[in-house]
Amino acid sequence: MQALRTLTAHYAAARTARVGHSAAVVHVGRDVPREVVLAAGLVPVRLPGAPGRTGAGDHLFGAGIDDVARTQLTRVLDGDLASCAGLAIGSDCEGSVRLFLHLWEVQRVEPHADVPPLAFVDCGHLPQPSTRAYNRVRFDEFVDQVARWTGRPIHDDDLAAAVATANGTRRLIRAIGELRTATGGPRLSGADALACIGAAFCLSQADFAVLVGALLEEAADAPALPGVPVFLTGSSHDHAQAYELIESCGAVIVGEDHDWGGLAGQSDVDEYGPVREALVDAYWAGAPAASGYGIAERAEQTARLAARAGARLVIAWLREHDPAPAWDLCGQREALAEAGIPLLELPARPYRGAADDCVARVDEALCGVRA
Repeated sequence: MQALRTLTAHYAAARTARVGHSAAVVHVGRDVPREVVLAAGLVPVRLPGAPGRTGAGDHLFGAGIDDVARTQLTRVLDGDLASCAGLAIGSDCEGSVRLFLHLWEVQRVEPHADVPPLAFVDCGHLPQPSTRAYNRVRFDEFVDQVARWTGRPIHDDDLAAAVATANGTRRLIRAIGELRTATGGPRLSGADALACIGAAFCLSQADFAVLVGALLEEAADAPALPGVPVFLTGSSHDHAQAYELIESCGAVIVGEDHDWGGLAGQSDVDEYGPVREALVDAYWAGAPAASGYGIAERAEQTARLAARAGARLVIAWLREHDPAPAWDLCGQREALAEAGIPLLELPARPYRGAADDCVARVDEALCGVRA
């Protein structure tokens, strides 16, 4: 399918090529409101890591930091973002926070000309009015920061138009997900779906919409894929190694609950109320990710999404130095047991590296649900 190949190529290029351009704001993490960037007339581009890449990030971070953040730091200091209008980093996980702090200190002590202007977007997720009020102040600060980068104010009408655009992208992401849960069997593998969704983070909404429209037409005539339907939980995935390994064992990943996958399309922003309030609420209380949300709501979401996707097995794939997802496992196991879906927990893996020792465990679990 030509559209699939094009989307996959954009997804792959985002991890290896220089990112963005003078009309782009690169962001790290799910908590950065992309609508603010769109409202400024710029293109939001999400920064993935670069598996296997080494450099300044290894020296500055040392041991014990998530390799996603380590490789992102290397990319920034190597000049991959040199032409961008700005870099916005969220507080969605410890690695993102460390990334911002290190870059801020590097720029204070020994400025790199190729590092774009920085902004930190702190968004809490506690279900308290005080957290929401805090987020509103931080949101307004981010709006003002992006306006300074462009030299023109951002009005609420601009934000409202951006919300409509971003919701359109979310609908397209949901349409991609529906190809994996289609009547008669999935028309798209999990690895391919991850690539298509990932392309949404590096393309304009207009280009993404054209390609996804073509993908939906092409997939309508595609044969159903064989394999045991599996749902993936645990750490986020900005590359498809884990997906490819699991699917090589005879599975099809029909859904996931991380923000580089289907979770990115779960929650629209309200288009009918005060726009700033709607954006703050959407990013404060959106679809729960592993970091920053309660165990009970994460467990409920995993069980609900896995059941809705028709999964017969849930696999928890954890990444080294990414501790948050492990806290969810006990609650997820209980919620999934009530739904009649078994959970396979795999040992924490490197961000990029051999995972052949997982094959036997995946094979065994798939045989168990086939029986």
